[in-house]
Amino acid sequence: MKAFIRHHRGLAVCVLGVLIFAVGVGVGTQLGFQEESAPAGGQIFTDLTLDYGNGDTQSFPKEVLATGGTVLDQLKAVQVRYGVPLEMRSFPGMGEFVEGIHGVRNTNMKYWQFWVNGTYAEVGASQYVLSNGDQVLWKRTDEQ
Repeated sequence: MKAFIRHHRGLAVCVLGVLIFAVGVGVGTQLGFQEESAPAGGQIFTDLTLDYGNGDTQSFPKEVLATGGTVLDQLKAVQVRYGVPLEMRSFPGMGEFVEGIHGVRNTNMKYWQFWVNGTYAEVGASQYVLSNGDQVLWKRTDEQ
């Protein structure tokens, strides 16, 4: 019997792993955590992270936006969906400027900036059109 168990231990571990995975998928589906492989026509999925510059961060994975949506549209969608307060200032001819997110405001030394897919943006948030799968980071910082 011991020889049988030793010989089939790898198979038993594999079967156990498959069972654990299946139970996890079933529980996730029951809780509404279904993985979406592709957005519906006319929509994209993007990820958003807010780094408050004080060690606190918030992540919003797989945010759904209309095709042609901008970084600013994404931020405003999070405001509507999750109640994240935004403070904006409008500059005629230039667009809107983010003054604060969730009560964390710009100062003379630190201000809100954004990166898309790890690259610092060189246009305003209302001008940067997102693509499916883009990862946006808003960070309150003094760096570029």
